[in-house]
Amino acid sequence: MDYVLPNELVDGMILAGGKKATVSIKNLLIRGFYSGAILGLAVILALTVGILTKLPFVGSLLFPFGFASIVLFGMELVTGNFALLPMATWAGKCSWKATFRNWTWVWIGNFIGTLVVAIIMAISLTSGSMDAAAENVGPPIWDLVAQKIVALNQINVVKKYEALGSMGFFLAFLRGVVANWLVCLGVTMALVSKSVPGKLLACWLPITAFQTMGMEHIVVNQFLHTAGPILGSGVPFYKVIFWNFLPVTLGNVVGGMVFIGMLFYSTHRTKISDVLPTEHDEKLERELAAELGAR
Repeated sequence: MDYVLPNELVDGMILAGGKKATVSIKNLLIRGFYSGAILGLAVILALTVGILTKLPFVGSLLFPFGFASIVLFGMELVTGNFALLPMATWAGKCSWKATFRNWTWVWIGNFIGTLVVAIIMAISLTSGSMDAAAENVGPPIWDLVAQKIVALNQINVVKKYEALGSMGFFLAFLRGVVANWLVCLGVTMALVSKSVPGKLLACWLPITAFQTMGMEHIVVNQFLHTAGPILGSGVPFYKVIFWNFLPVTLGNVVGGMVFIGMLFYSTHRTKISDVLPTEHDEKLERELAAELGAR
């Protein structure tokens, strides 16, 4: 059967979190690097398609391909781990020390991936512009994408958040909560299916939703707000860290850990002994154990 029942789903999330807690630092960095890099490329695709079609939603609809590859290839995305590792910790499958170790190294790996892609894309987006202008063909698409990244960097650090002071910090936090609520919903829905088409279909819509709504996801922001200063936005990196990276990371932690991890763990983490009948019925016990995801 392709569909995974809710209790079995939670059991699988706990198992996944426990396994992630034991991954070596080297593999956390490599897998984190892939996830950051592929999301950076997905952002470029979404912006390019949105500009070409003048329909940003079309770009948002294509953006989840990067996330889907992370799920299918078993890579490390810190925002998904904000939900999975606490669940494993509550279940006694890992510790808070192991959880913070995973979060720290995956965050760094994600950032390195986004940084490399930001540098590559900054060079790509700004090379050849003068030739195109000399031929009077108008601003090429890569110029428009570069301008969009610069504008997003300025808006989502200085104009939206720094200008509002403490309220801006709080808004960045709240938008981080919503973003990772949706992203971790995508992670969870992908685990509901055991087939590739099922996983793709299940995770696609929540990721499209967060992108369309313009919420704040730390790994996407690692790319945008690193590429922005490289492209000449004029936004100092210390402002990026304080007014975006810090509140958005905190919001992503709360969105994943509380609204997905804690919620699902609290309602679907059921002990087999709580539901088995007092009389011995081996067939019924096996059926219940299968439905509840007993290992």
